[in-house]
Amino acid sequence: MWFPLLGLVAILGAQGQEYFENYYNEIDIDDEQAEIKTRNAMRSPLQLWPSRRLYYRIAGDLSPEEADNVRNAVTTFNERTCLRFEELSGAAPAGSRYVFYKKSPKLCGTRIGYNPIPLLGAGSHDVQLSPKCLATPGIIQHETLHVLGLYHEQSRPDRDEHVVVDYDNIPRKYWPQFMATSESTTTTYDVPYDFESVMHYPKNAFAKDPSQPTMRALVDGNPVEREMGQTRGPSERDLFKIRKMYKCEESR
Repeated sequence: MWFPLLGLVAILGAQGQEYFENYYNEIDIDDEQAEIKTRNAMRSPLQLWPSRRLYYRIAGDLSPEEADNVRNAVTTFNERTCLRFEELSGAAPAGSRYVFYKKSPKLCGTRIGYNPIPLLGAGSHDVQLSPKCLATPGIIQHETLHVLGLYHEQSRPDRDEHVVVDYDNIPRKYWPQFMATSESTTTTYDVPYDFESVMHYPKNAFAKDPSQPTMRALVDGNPVEREMGQTRGPSERDLFKIRKMYKCEESR
């Protein structure tokens, strides 16, 4: 099933600092699968990629700069995990599923995790990227982490120990995007909460009034306004989760 995650678009804030665009388009709220997309990391091994070697293709309509941004984005995973993204110049090996980075006028998103069902595991796993998304390797990496099986940081089972949500500043139909999930269905791989995760919503995500945060950090039990999320690239804890998910220690 196609998960219409309409992704993260970086824009400049009033003070010149880079922020995520408001997340109205991050998840299709009317999608019946929307709730499961907010979990932190997959438990099911069937939805992890079966090999540490992942093939990828770049659509021909990307500019040379955009194509290089994709290559630079995936190089981080090659250098800092045991995964190996290998660009295809011809046909994919028989029976292989590959990641296909495609240009979209407005959308930026992908399915979550490996889908073993269609075509018996063969064919493309599409990543739709708008020109704004293609301009920032950190956003390409955010979508690639979705491909690998990561969800959003602020929906971890232990979220309420780290942030408080101001539901009064969020339209009611978007409240489900701020629900913490159960430990019985999701896992954090025992990685500490990470405000610097590239998978974390910004502090004013879905805000009715973007000048006011929808989430505040808890410091000694007190809510404190601080920046959350970023588009620079995966944090060390993001990469640590990937290494745990794909058992990188066992490959040494």
